[in-house]
Amino acid sequence: MPAEFQTPVNRGTKFLLALGCIVVVIGGLKLAADLLVPIVLAFFLSVISLPILRWLRSKGIPRFPAVFLTVIVGLGILSPVVFIGLNMVTEFQNNFDTYNEGLTKKIADFQIWVEETLDYEMTIDAQNVIATIQSSVFNFIGGAAGFLKDFTFVVILMIFFLSEAGGFSRKIVAIQRVNGPDFAAFTATAKDVQKYLGIKTMISFMTGLLAAAVTGWLGLEFALLWGMVAFIFNYIPAIGSIIASIPPTLLALVDKGPGTALTVLIGFLIINMILGNFVEPMLLGKRFGISTAVVVLSVVFWGWLWGIIGMFLAVPLTMLLKVTLNDSDEFKWFAVFLGSHNAETEDQSDEGVDTS
Repeated sequence: MPAEFQTPVNRGTKFLLALGCIVVVIGGLKLAADLLVPIVLAFFLSVISLPILRWLRSKGIPRFPAVFLTVIVGLGILSPVVFIGLNMVTEFQNNFDTYNEGLTKKIADFQIWVEETLDYEMTIDAQNVIATIQSSVFNFIGGAAGFLKDFTFVVILMIFFLSEAGGFSRKIVAIQRVNGPDFAAFTATAKDVQKYLGIKTMISFMTGLLAAAVTGWLGLEFALLWGMVAFIFNYIPAIGSIIASIPPTLLALVDKGPGTALTVLIGFLIINMILGNFVEPMLLGKRFGISTAVVVLSVVFWGWLWGIIGMFLAVPLTMLLKVTLNDSDEFKWFAVFLGSHNAETEDQSDEGVDTS
């Protein structure tokens, strides 16, 4: 069509069209969650497992035996944790009626104390509070059961992903030779994701170990369970450690009293303050390029989109989203918004440095 007959499209219209496409994509991601979540989970588990695979390959083990050994090592670590955790959750669930009565009494005593001390009439629906707690516990159990349902599918996908890992770099070079897109940024981000997940696993393990030690030292029941809960929920940035501290604090309130409950809460806060605010940032550095506020918002968004698995993978998914948006003319500004100021400055000062 001749240039004089072309209708110009202004920048605002292009932005609205792109925004409409994003809304459609988000809707599709939510509708296809049952299919996509196991695939994404298998991908990130494969990323974590890559160092084991590379070590086995460096010892001269052929690719396919090395892949199966890598998956077996992962299952060997995960299976006992899942087995012990489910047994302890079942036992805790069986004793829930006892804790129900104790918590109801504590809530009633608290109401009386407020009315007598502060001369303020307070009404708390104890049954509603307990029903909310019970619903949260059952939702967590249901989420764990849903994960186990897809576990076989995840393992099969991991085998295929790990089998293809060795030839991925060659495929990127081949794509560039035929004038395809440049995936160098994704390669660097994949290394960052691998480092993030590895360090997060180590910090989560330390968090769980210390949480179990604190609750066990205070004489709480199911100390190992609270350590596992702290380990698992520490993968959820910002709010995960807060969620993990609630059940043992309530149990301490029912069994031991307000003093022990306060000690448990302070203990969890100290553990997460030291590991989360000092040790973890020191190990991660500043190259991951996501601001704290964006981390919190990403947990909310991915949790809404893909449930609890989305919350666990919020930071890696946001890192990949940031790289994708950075190559878009319309949404490059949003990639800058997602990044932290320190990371952007560092990227400009040492551009081209390998992030591995």
